[in-house]
Amino acid sequence: MERIDLHADDYGISRNSSKDILECLKQGKLQSISVLTNMSAYRESAEWLKAAWDGLPIKPQLTVHLNFMEGHCQADKEKVSFLVDEKGYFNIGWGSLFLWNYHPVRYRQVKKQLKAEIKAQTEAFLQEYGEYLKDGLRFDGHQHTQMIPIVYRALKEVVEEEKYDVSYVRVTKEPIRPYLAKGSLYKTYSPINWVKNLLLNFYAPGMERFWKKYDFQKMYLWGVVMSGRMDTERVESLLPLMKKQSEKKGRILEILFHPGSVLEKELTEEFSNTGANEFHRSEGRNIEFQAVNALKTDRKEAENLKK
Repeated sequence: MERIDLHADDYGISRNSSKDILECLKQGKLQSISVLTNMSAYRESAEWLKAAWDGLPIKPQLTVHLNFMEGHCQADKEKVSFLVDEKGYFNIGWGSLFLWNYHPVRYRQVKKQLKAEIKAQTEAFLQEYGEYLKDGLRFDGHQHTQMIPIVYRALKEVVEEEKYDVSYVRVTKEPIRPYLAKGSLYKTYSPINWVKNLLLNFYAPGMERFWKKYDFQKMYLWGVVMSGRMDTERVESLLPLMKKQSEKKGRILEILFHPGSVLEKELTEEFSNTGANEFHRSEGRNIEFQAVNALKTDRKEAENLKK
């Protein structure tokens, strides 16, 4: 049986973005969402979702969207001093975590601080959503930072120390073959997203082995090469090939969208990774909102994913 998970990242990143994602949920278009816990819109967004919960056509799987790229730390800022500025806002990037991963001295220090923040963000998530979880905690990472070994090792240590019941950790492994089969679309993909695809796919096998004892259902994530532009036409064109590839390998296909738009006026100092602001407010997010709502949702498939 084909198993597809239509997923939205970044619930809670801003009020307007959360409203957009909530609208997709009310239309029954999403099976799961990832929740940021360290932005100012987090608590209010949580209240909106909980108030709407009973009326949702599909009760979504909820995932902790670990965030070290922007927003205010949830741990005491003294405990995460390598990660944040004097106000407690994150002031590192993907590159920093990547380099610290190979630093002979800083590695242990940074991993300890990552553990403190992971625990704090998880506890904040459980405070709001603990009673809404179907089968344990799920984790992924803002900008796919969970794929960096120092991060997923820190996450696993927290999971084991806190004895969290975990059912899912996203492995960003995106199939390439379907893209190559549609040569007519090749020039429509961003070169930098190809680089991201190759880098994340490089890390994926090691991450899957690292979490092997948890026996998570293996999956493919579709949404890296087309990140920020998962438009209806190309999604519908590639969907049969992506489904075929996933079914062949016995993997769930998680289709990743960012259907929530951040307004210009919402880009306050908590959006400390200013390089990402263009993506947050881009027209591409509105395009992805339209694509999510245009796709046909298979309710039987959604029910199967809940089991």
